[in-house]
Amino acid sequence: MTTWVKTATRLIGGALPLLAGLIDAAPAEAQSSSQELPAVVVERPSSRPKAGTRPLRSRQAGQTTNRRRQHAQSNANSPAAGGGAAAETATGPVQGYVASRSGTGTKTDTPLRETPQSISVVTADRVIDQGATTVQEALRYVPGVFADAYGADSRGDYPRIRGQDPNIYLDGTRMVNTWNFNEWRPEPYTLERIEVLRGPSSVLYGDTSTAGLLNLISKRPRAESASEIGVQYGSFNRKQVQLDSTGKLTKDGEWLYRFIGVFRDSNMQTDYVKDDRIVLAPSLTWRPTNDTSWTVLGTYQKDTTGSSTAFLPHEGTLFAGPNGFIPINRFASEPGWDRYRTETGAVSSLFEHRFNDALTVRQNMRYVHVEGIYHSLYPDVYSKPDNPFLDLERRTVARYVSARDSVKDNFTSDTNAELKFATGAVQHKALFGIDYRGYRERASSGGGYDPTPFDLYAPVYTGVTPPDMSAEPDLRQSQLGLYAQDQLRLGPWLAVLGLRHDYVTSDTQGTPGEHYRATTGRAALMYELPFGVTPYVTYAQSFNPVFGSGVCATGVCTPQRGEMVELGFKYNPSPGNAINGAIFDTTERNRLASDPDNPLLSIQTGKVRIRGAELEVLARITPELDLIGAYTYLDARVESGDNAGKHVETVPDHQASLWAKYRLALFGLPGVTLGGGVRYIGASWDGTDTLRTPDYTLFDAMIRYDNGPWRLQVNASNLFDKRHLTTCLARGDCFLGVGRTVLGSVTYKF
Repeated sequence: MTTWVKTATRLIGGALPLLAGLIDAAPAEAQSSSQELPAVVVERPSSRPKAGTRPLRSRQAGQTTNRRRQHAQSNANSPAAGGGAAAETATGPVQGYVASRSGTGTKTDTPLRETPQSISVVTADRVIDQGATTVQEALRYVPGVFADAYGADSRGDYPRIRGQDPNIYLDGTRMVNTWNFNEWRPEPYTLERIEVLRGPSSVLYGDTSTAGLLNLISKRPRAESASEIGVQYGSFNRKQVQLDSTGKLTKDGEWLYRFIGVFRDSNMQTDYVKDDRIVLAPSLTWRPTNDTSWTVLGTYQKDTTGSSTAFLPHEGTLFAGPNGFIPINRFASEPGWDRYRTETGAVSSLFEHRFNDALTVRQNMRYVHVEGIYHSLYPDVYSKPDNPFLDLERRTVARYVSARDSVKDNFTSDTNAELKFATGAVQHKALFGIDYRGYRERASSGGGYDPTPFDLYAPVYTGVTPPDMSAEPDLRQSQLGLYAQDQLRLGPWLAVLGLRHDYVTSDTQGTPGEHYRATTGRAALMYELPFGVTPYVTYAQSFNPVFGSGVCATGVCTPQRGEMVELGFKYNPSPGNAINGAIFDTTERNRLASDPDNPLLSIQTGKVRIRGAELEVLARITPELDLIGAYTYLDARVESGDNAGKHVETVPDHQASLWAKYRLALFGLPGVTLGGGVRYIGASWDGTDTLRTPDYTLFDAMIRYDNGPWRLQVNASNLFDKRHLTTCLARGDCFLGVGRTVLGSVTYKF
């Protein structure tokens, strides 16, 4: 891990002179803005000092110190400093469930009601209340999202948005390569909010699918001192200790800090599979003025787990065979051989400087180094999906042996300038930017076939002969994007226009390089009605080069292209309440689909069309009662290529959810809070319209007691322990959902 540390140090060292130059070059008016420093008043001494008495300091020194004191007070109380009572910002904390601002949809700090695209914000309070332990669990009550599409997967978060696979971003730059393994898996405890932008977003982010994206917002240093330590114990012998501390490093608030730590020792639903994690995440913010902020975040994370996904056959999961159902805790690999370990080191830089009320520049960049080991066995249910068994009793199967060790380096940066101006009666907020992403992967892999019969109903683990490993060709890929956007307002009319051009290269050692160019855009129109409803219409395009060599069966994947038309509305009847709805029509070409010959790889199909509707309700009915409601309808079909006319796999036709939280203050129990939710997941298909995964309904519950600095909480997911399948695929395998899990936690704030 020393390589990434040295590289990160060089990056930060090289950035310091640039940032210092930007600050020094700021014009004088940068110091007088909407957050203007208070005037300094130096009082005249009431009498002259006596002769022979030496002043403690000169008048000039007194003025300098006074300015620092005044600046410190203003700086510490400014919203950007992260004070607890400050107004909400696009990246700051949110009290409760309803956020009012976001930067994900426009890359500017914009009210959600003025963002002409479907977007949901999952706040940290919501993550805590619902007891989410992964990012995909935090999305269970978000419209348009199938959170647990492939069950509880130890390898990563794989939710689906509008029937497709989203890309995952952190603080506005790409974090995870979708369906690449041994990627950095985000820890929810380190996040301030999880934002779900639905629909094509390439005009600002470049490599995004038509699903949209998840943008995770890191917890950042705050001026208000706050610390907490918590412990968890729950199902599968889960034991976790977590710590979060933030505040001022200097009295004047110019330097702020934050430190987050997570230490977990746990098992999973699948036998022999661990879920251990270590996270160390220090961060530092420097605010020399109210107009300048530079935050550096570091992360070290080590995940040690195994193959929780068993890739079980249709018989014994979707329907019972002569031997009944396969237990949901079945482990189909080999103890001692099976391993999924990912070690990540990352450093991020978030810089912002406001020259004046009209001009703001931002630069975000991150370097990530990931080392991964993935060793596994999985059943051969693919050679003969209808009858994969080796014996007449239909109990045993052969297994594939797979091993891959990888080292990845990823550098991302995004630099933009925001300019506000007016042309007559039209107000503009223009954005001009350039972003870059460089990716390098070195790997060695091996595989084989173990014909030894393996009993899925009564397994006996006899060991495995490791396959011979050989080096894969080195892979280098890069993307450079130039983008421009204008947010316009003319009275109640709002418009968003954007255009982007991308340059993508992919070089695999020993083969000719591939080069792609693409232009994408977005055009949207909104109208603010006098009673709080804002209808909108949006057209957007997507361009998604698929990074990584271990994704497509053909080697390097062809970029995906898509477009969408969305008609929706946003309604805020009162503070703390929001109702959002949309209907949409999306098409995508070169879509990734499951490879029928290898479950660890994908193939690319022809054209897919997905139409649907969404409704989201976030409401505070009374001071004691909060509600979250969501509904989704999707009609997803293949229009050309293989399986034309068939339903797209793993896309429920209907989804609905309702979560409620009630504080028992009116019953004389002010510290007690009850919560509960219900989730309905509709039926889905296997990709060939042969197998139908049935629908199911799950219930969740929460009870919490707050007493001063103490919080005691118990969460239960799938309360009635309903056995269910999340999806079955035509290639031969099914994915089991998670049974009942219970999580207890105790948190102390100081």
